[in-house]
Amino acid sequence: MRPVFRYQVLRLLRDRILLLWTLGMPIALSLMFMMMFSGLEAGYAVDPIRVGIVHDDAYAAEAGLDGALDAVSADDAELRLLDPVAYDTAEQAEAAVQEGDTVGYISVQDGTPVLHLSPEGNDLSTTPVLRAMLDTYVHSRDEITSLIAAGAPPADAAAAVQDRHAFTTELQVTRVPGKPEVPYYFALLAFTSGMGMTIAVVAIREITAPSGPLAARRNLGALPRWRLLLGTLSAAWVCTWACLVLAFVFMRFVVGVDFGPYAALCLLAIGTSSLMACAAGSVLGTFPRMPLGGVSAISCLLSLFCGLYGTASQRLANAVELSAPLASQLNPLWKATRCFYGLLYYDSPEPFARSCTVLAGMAVVFFIIAMIRMRRTNHEHL
Repeated sequence: MRPVFRYQVLRLLRDRILLLWTLGMPIALSLMFMMMFSGLEAGYAVDPIRVGIVHDDAYAAEAGLDGALDAVSADDAELRLLDPVAYDTAEQAEAAVQEGDTVGYISVQDGTPVLHLSPEGNDLSTTPVLRAMLDTYVHSRDEITSLIAAGAPPADAAAAVQDRHAFTTELQVTRVPGKPEVPYYFALLAFTSGMGMTIAVVAIREITAPSGPLAARRNLGALPRWRLLLGTLSAAWVCTWACLVLAFVFMRFVVGVDFGPYAALCLLAIGTSSLMACAAGSVLGTFPRMPLGGVSAISCLLSLFCGLYGTASQRLANAVELSAPLASQLNPLWKATRCFYGLLYYDSPEPFARSCTVLAGMAVVFFIIAMIRMRRTNHEHL
């Protein structure tokens, strides 16, 4: 079995087309994902907007407003919303907007701060946050005024309002802060492991008699069928695993994907996923008329239900998982994707271990089917 393994490894590593599909494709897709997702987080970022502040008598009479605006304008503010510019009158602030120096201004009208924005400023992502901040200020001011009018000391009224606003706390429900692009890289790793079926198909065809004269002569050897199949399958798995590890290292250190604190265990997930894919490819390889394009099409189709192809694909995968969970469970690439999820989104290692066990079980089932098929493709059955 060892000579078979060594020969197949050398033969597969010299096949540039197979290496292109198994190693070149995930690297190319990783670069595409990196470019696609580069502006995703920036789109949700809150950038300070340049807004005029009218410092007239009404503004001076509004106690607390100046401090509230300073809190969201300081350079070291946790949430910096404003890049303020002071004006003496509303006319000056409006003229600055028309000249394009600012996108709006804040003035106090009838005792209430009012935000005036140009069409450009109204479309900025920071604007809803600024409106919410001003609404919160007005509500807090009114509550404090009501409490003081009811006889509460000013300090106690201010403390009561502040305590009431601190009714939520931020919780971290995953091991690392969730990033929207990470599931796509998980689906890409599952898809690439599925492409390992192509390597196994090519390798298995070289030991099945109907594939050609050379394969027929190999069937005449004294080596038992199961050892011939196991040596070939092991070679295909090692080549696929090595290509996937290189792709994983590229994603982690070049693309910068954060796979969480247990990234090293991703190598185990890659190993079980690629083993399952190679075992499935060994089954397909026993069909002499199975085209390589058909094998790739199977991997592409199964990846559709893993969410690889964008938001619509993610929604489809979630819909199938909710409406037909058994269909998702039978999809080996979906299970490979969940194997990676188990390392990032769960506190317990149980989901990861369960996914690895299921993938290993699928590999054993595929190997047994391939073994049965191999017996039907040797010389005695032709």
